Amino acid sequence: MKLSQLKKATYEEIKNKQYEKLRETMGEDIELYFKESGQFIGYQEMEMDSKYLDVHEDISYLKDSVSLHSHIFYEILFCRSGNIQYLIGDMRYQLQPNDIIFVPPGVSHRPIFGEQFTEPYLRTALWVSADYWKKCSEELNAVEWEENKEHQEKSYIIRTNGTVLYQFQKIFEELLREEKEGKPGAELFSRGLFLQLICLLYRSWKGQTMTELKSEKAALLDEIISYIEKHFAEEISLKTIAAHFLISESAIGQLFKKQMDVSFYKIVTQRRLIEAKKLIVDGVLLKSIPELCGFSDYSVFYKAFVKEYGISPKEFRTMVRGEQYD
Repeated sequence: MKLSQLKKATYEEIKNKQYEKLRETMGEDIELYFKESGQFIGYQEMEMDSKYLDVHEDISYLKDSVSLHSHIFYEILFCRSGNIQYLIGDMRYQLQPNDIIFVPPGVSHRPIFGEQFTEPYLRTALWVSADYWKKCSEELNAVEWEENKEHQEKSYIIRTNGTVLYQFQKIFEELLREEKEGKPGAELFSRGLFLQLICLLYRSWKGQTMTELKSEKAALLDEIISYIEKHFAEEISLKTIAAHFLISESAIGQLFKKQMDVSFYKIVTQRRLIEAKKLIVDGVLLKSIPELCGFSDYSVFYKAFVKEYGISPKEFRTMVRGEQYD
């Protein structure tokens, strides 16, 4: 589903599950945004409106409003408020206002709302298609930047100050203004702003004017998440994790519920589905995916995929290919 359709729904309508009112603006597609339990799905599997870039302002008031997910495009978040941590892959970061979160396609991520969640998590989100990002990187002649895996892993969170921070702030402000006002030539103007942004990111990296923020010191939660990252294709259960880390099953369950407001098994399933999406994008046959991602068979994989994303694996593959489906 496209972002523009979700924008028609107000936060209060979503929060209060005003299905009939939402149906007026979103039609039958409303069913894709709510799980059987009535929980809001959010940005689990969104399509971009533009083939270049989309920008929007987003805010979270509830701890369960954003789950572990990934995208088929690049996501750049400019954090404006919210006392939260952020999980990217198996690395956890403490955020502060004005941090920039850079998430490549296929990388699992989610905010972690602590017990002291006292202010809304407000951010400006910029989505950039993989093709457009690649084209801009090539024109920038930044091949070594694009292909430097070590750089990408160190630069998930970008923290700047002074003049460089001011430049980032102005670009994100202008991107939002262009999107909201919709003046003639807005998309082309926004692409020009993005070119400034990617040049600024590249210059900051080359000139080392950005702070490479280190992840938080590994705690038990981080170690378990790292284990899941490395072993999701294998059989994973509370029993195996408890045996590996010499801790009780109930303690693990309580740890995930308290710190991530989600069950252990839900995180495992979401991580497997993120890998499944990546394999679909890479062109792997659908029938081969369950085994590669740790699902017992295709039926289990299919049901989990539809429940999480609201579309089938085949429909997702069609969406990735840029085709339409009924």
